[in-house]
Amino acid sequence: MELTINAAGDEQALTEFYSWLRDDVDVARSATINLAGSPDSGAFEVICMSIGSLTGLANLGIAWGGFLRSREETPPFTITVEGELTAEQRAMLRNLDLPFS
Repeated sequence: MELTINAAGDEQALTEFYSWLRDDVDVARSATINLAGSPDSGAFEVICMSIGSLTGLANLGIAWGGFLRSREETPPFTITVEGELTAEQRAMLRNLDLPFS
């Protein structure tokens, strides 16, 4: 499953969440995580993730909850899922409190 996490231009929140994800052993073990940006501006615009299992998706949900508890305000994130989903993936996404678009 391919995910794109956008922060509506809040590059600081995006890089903080990226670091949070990279530091989470369970997320780092179950997903490939990269920052992507604009070649013109050099700014980071999105986090790209590739998650290969339902456990990896659950780990993302747990990391998201921890990240939110560490902040005073909820960052303006939107998560977009690319490609076709299995029934199990759709069920898991419905149960996670992630900002999916």
